[in-house]
Amino acid sequence: MMRGRLLFVAWLLVVWLALWGDLSVANVLSGVVVSVALVLLFPHAGPTATGPIRPLPTLVFLGYFLYKLFEASVVVAWEVITPRNEDVNLGIVAIPVTGASPAVTTIVANAVSLVPGTLTLEVQRDPTVLFVHVLHLREIEAVRRDVMHLEMLALSAFGSKEALANAMGLVEARKDGSAVVAESPGDPSVPEDGHGPEGRA
Repeated sequence: MMRGRLLFVAWLLVVWLALWGDLSVANVLSGVVVSVALVLLFPHAGPTATGPIRPLPTLVFLGYFLYKLFEASVVVAWEVITPRNEDVNLGIVAIPVTGASPAVTTIVANAVSLVPGTLTLEVQRDPTVLFVHVLHLREIEAVRRDVMHLEMLALSAFGSKEALANAMGLVEARKDGSAVVAESPGDPSVPEDGHGPEGRA
């Protein structure tokens, strides 16, 4: 029970930092205080909102997230000290995710927004699609793979067995071509000067 609450505090801290959009000492400390207070005030909330929190998969999820956070921070920092704008290629990418768990989808959307250089602009339902603004867009499919991989790690860490099974089934169906992801006419991933999520058909 205690271990589950500690992991839930860590999850709340990630959400808090995503909402602020700034990884500073003050935000981390205030996030810890708020997260602990929420767990103490609402002891029956938490892991049941997403599913059982699994310690090892949670560490894998956090490790992958921190790696992407560090990787993106290095790229953005290099962009700041060498402002030539040659590597900037803005775009909006439509990323179909399984949507097996609304809570996990929220975690993934917040985690994407916390990573420098990416921002979740909108979450579409039925089917579940994240529209993500990318600062350094090189390969659309690479961005999609990264986010979809992040979702599967989050489901392994926080999702119920049913949600994880449904997600894995949908992934396999997509590989076999038996499941079609609905998209707007044309390529839904467009440059910034094109139409974003609000302009799709």
